[in-house]
Amino acid sequence: MAHMTLAEVRDIARAILTRAGMDEHGSDVLANLVMRSERDGPRSHGLRMLPVYVQSFRSGYANPEARPAVEHRAPGLLRGNGDNGYYQIARQAATAGLIAAARENGVAAFTCANCHHLGALRFDTEPLAEAGLVALGMVNSMSMVVPHGGKRPVFGTNPISFAAPRIGTAPIVWDQATSVVALMDVKMAAAEGHNLPCDGGLDPQGNPSQDPNAILESKSLLPFGEHKGSAIGLMVEIMGAALAGGTLAIDNADRAAHGGLNVKGGATLIAMDPGRFGNPAFNDYVSRICAEIDGNGDARVPGDGRLSRRAKAEISGVALSDELMAQLTGLT
Repeated sequence: MAHMTLAEVRDIARAILTRAGMDEHGSDVLANLVMRSERDGPRSHGLRMLPVYVQSFRSGYANPEARPAVEHRAPGLLRGNGDNGYYQIARQAATAGLIAAARENGVAAFTCANCHHLGALRFDTEPLAEAGLVALGMVNSMSMVVPHGGKRPVFGTNPISFAAPRIGTAPIVWDQATSVVALMDVKMAAAEGHNLPCDGGLDPQGNPSQDPNAILESKSLLPFGEHKGSAIGLMVEIMGAALAGGTLAIDNADRAAHGGLNVKGGATLIAMDPGRFGNPAFNDYVSRICAEIDGNGDARVPGDGRLSRRAKAEISGVALSDELMAQLTGLT
């Protein structure tokens, strides 16, 4: 095993992205996302994502020098065109305007199309909560999730993220796939040679399986919570692709031709200013409900596991397998 400080993680990510043709601003945005994923988790969205970013640029599927445009279509509505780059670059360009619109109108939304999204969704909502806003984000992805009772994939893993301010401590921030497990976690389990903790997808014969290699062969994940996760996956497809004008999960011929991991889906990010909703005790409500969770057996506020991981990584850095180090060395 090798070890890296968080600064070293950011530096190697930036160097690899720059070598792949990414400009300075874009490489800074994605390198920070890689570092934060290694720091907070999920680490499957950190350094292991770099070969995927590099492939997307070298294949011509994604634009390494994207200049996203953000248009104000209504007092509380911003629309982005990602210029075939990564969504996080467009989202960063829209953040100040989205915050201002939410404070002015109480609610504001940002949609974005012609963009790619890889990485943890929590880093899209967290800046809004740090600004005192409640946030909800979602993005659709390539078809790999079989609807409950179905036989073939229709939805992507279609993650959602929620964030809210919390007085006296870090915001509440969580994100989750609408599949039992995220695709990169399946890939990481396969690379590390172990099964998933539960049935996460179908094997090539259509049977539920914990074997990551069988699931990768079938390219069929299961929705979490059976019909409930399936319903939320549909919601994200509509709120992401349909509302923003992005690519549907099933329309992935261009992705397949380029060997890309993601479709150019659509993303929607909603921000709400609790101060404009008329409840002056909002912060007290949040504090009280969180207090009922903390110390309640082994329960914890959703997303708070990242805080202990963050504190440890800031002191000790992160450990990397020899296999991952060899992969990264080949990209530098």
